[in-house]
Amino acid sequence: MSDEKTVIVYDTFCGWCYGAAPVFDAIVDAGENVEVLHRHLFEGAAAPRMNEGKGAQILRTIPQVEALTGQSFSEAFKARIARSQTEILESGLSAQAAALVHDQGPEREFALRHRLETLHFGEGVSSTDRQAIIEALIAEGVAPEEAERIGTPELEAKAAALADRAKALMEEVQSRGVPTVLKINGDRKIQLDHQAFYGRPEAIEEIFKLTTTA
Repeated sequence: MSDEKTVIVYDTFCGWCYGAAPVFDAIVDAGENVEVLHRHLFEGAAAPRMNEGKGAQILRTIPQVEALTGQSFSEAFKARIARSQTEILESGLSAQAAALVHDQGPEREFALRHRLETLHFGEGVSSTDRQAIIEALIAEGVAPEEAERIGTPELEAKAAALADRAKALMEEVQSRGVPTVLKINGDRKIQLDHQAFYGRPEAIEEIFKLTTTA
């Protein structure tokens, strides 16, 4: 059995990650050895306010993401999130939600990712809406008492550890941002060109023909 593993580094509330979602799902569905890591890209000083330029930047980028990937951003997202005067883009709660189900496998984590993407990019729900994230977890079959762990120090620590591992892997392959897809075999790592599969995720098996041992 091959020791090769494909790793997807993402952030639920990253617009380009949302654009790459069909490619992500195709990689997981291909049945290869896959690990997914939530990056927690937007935190602290890196958690921008929409009314300080981030919203305008997102609105300028949306047409490019839609054209390249086929993914659509709703008018609700544009109005309630990108044009908001109060919205802060913070992915700490989604990182914790991902950490809560991480050990149950990539299919489970990405089912949650998809639900949260629908809420955020489809319905315009804030990334900081703790109750919405708890309800999403419960809808995905997480026990209510487990979902209520969002915000606890233990879950924050687990999310931070996963994000730190993602950051370290990105630095090793000199990735400039998420999404990042890489293949690992022992100490050897290569970054894969996931963008080549935008608009044709059904061809994703080609990505597994690349090898770190060549």
